[in-house]
Amino acid sequence: MLGECLKSVREQVPLVHNITNYVTVNDVANVLLACGGSPIMSDEPQDVEDITTICGGLNINIGTLNERSIEGMFAAGRRAKELGHPILLDPVGAGASSFVQRLH
Repeated sequence: MLGECLKSVREQVPLVHNITNYVTVNDVANVLLACGGSPIMSDEPQDVEDITTICGGLNINIGTLNERSIEGMFAAGRRAKELGHPILLDPVGAGASSFVQRLH
């Protein structure tokens, strides 16, 4: 099954919008490239809807949250849902602080 997934990614070369933590941003981009995808990184609330629109999927990692990135994550998530794009949520750190818990 994994082989079929990699083959599909390599055939489609999807552009994937990533809003990820600054600890893993380079690794995420490199893994996508190695699998045959094309990463784009942006958490700026003013452009995430446009970026999400031109992409085929959205990856959100909540490992290093801040007010600006949270706003961007919600905006990108709404747009991806409107477009029917796949959304991957990595909830790393969920519940680790009262700041994260306020998001519910």
